[in-house]
Amino acid sequence: MSFSTDMAQLVANQLSRFVTLNPHQLAGQVANLDFWLAEIRHVLAVIDGYGVRFTRMEGGQEQYVATHHTTISEFEPAGPRERRPPLPRRISDWELRRARRELTDAARRFLERCQQDRLISEPQLSAALEDLGIE
Repeated sequence: MSFSTDMAQLVANQLSRFVTLNPHQLAGQVANLDFWLAEIRHVLAVIDGYGVRFTRMEGGQEQYVATHHTTISEFEPAGPRERRPPLPRRISDWELRRARRELTDAARRFLERCQQDRLISEPQLSAALEDLGIE
């Protein structure tokens, strides 16, 4: 897991919980619908921007190691061996796609439940899904 996928899971879990609420409880969340839509958009942007941020992070680490001649010691039976530190591990595209899909599925279920209980209108549902890029 990564920060990006953890964020997606956290928001998706919260939205999934909302779907199970009683209508009066759900209405309380709809009062903050602008907040939840902003959270969904934010997490989608975090996921979508992961590759660019990872490339910058990796480049920053490589530059530091090269400039400062950074090494780490590995202890082996023959004695310590100096080597360059390993590069960070990239989160797989598969994990990012899965996190994105789980978030958008949870968002769709939440919004559809809100519309089903007449807490938002059909046009509001369509506009929210379109704004989030959810087909």
